Amino acid sequence: MKQKRIAFLSVILLIAFTIPFITSAFKSNVIVGNDLKVEQKKARSGYNYTIFYKNDLLLDVSLKRPDKNDKNILMCIPGAYTNLQSYDVDGLYIDNGTVYHKNNVNYSLGGAIKIVNGDCELFPTNKGKLLNDSLINTVVAKKGSLFQQILMIEKGVGATYKDVKLFQRRAIVKLKGNKTAIIESYEHITLTAFTNDLLELGVTDALYTDMSAWDEGWYKDPADNSVITIGRMKTQTDKQCNWVVLKVK
Repeated sequence: MKQKRIAFLSVILLIAFTIPFITSAFKSNVIVGNDLKVEQKKARSGYNYTIFYKNDLLLDVSLKRPDKNDKNILMCIPGAYTNLQSYDVDGLYIDNGTVYHKNNVNYSLGGAIKIVNGDCELFPTNKGKLLNDSLINTVVAKKGSLFQQILMIEKGVGATYKDVKLFQRRAIVKLKGNKTAIIESYEHITLTAFTNDLLELGVTDALYTDMSAWDEGWYKDPADNSVITIGRMKTQTDKQCNWVVLKVK
């Protein structure tokens, strides 16, 4: 009987010590926001991709180069193209309710991104024709942001391209379930190859971001918060004029 009591007490003590450990472990794995998940994937094409999941972070834009020492910013990439004559943003640009280049819409770009309260919508502009006063006023009223770019995928349908140049590629995307991410290739590939692989990776909508010589960006490693530089060329970094960031709420 005494041995049974000792065994019973041992079990009770084991449970008493185990439950707090399990509870603590469970809490540490719960996503409470402010997280950047980074994943590596290889497509059937053989090309390699890095996926940066937005999760509960806020998406935002900036006309001032983001500071790598800002603890609230976890990722930074160039967004809109840079005008090669004026070296400022190419096309219509709205920065948290302030409008730039209203009369300089780029009618060769078919897409845009609208950012309100840290979330985004990727949409077609009919070669800029839909960027009218009504849309602009709506974005401004919500203190939102907007810029033009190439819409690579719309509702699961990929665009077609004449361009066959080889560059590292990067895009802001919507995945199934309306999850937002930033995806970049490791290899230098065509826009067609990039689009096809994005579709395979489950992307439903995708907007290109500035690359080639303007491709330098960075993110903070979720493991130790160290800054990791991204981009394969980086020769025009000093001339970058606008950025997209993922930041803490």
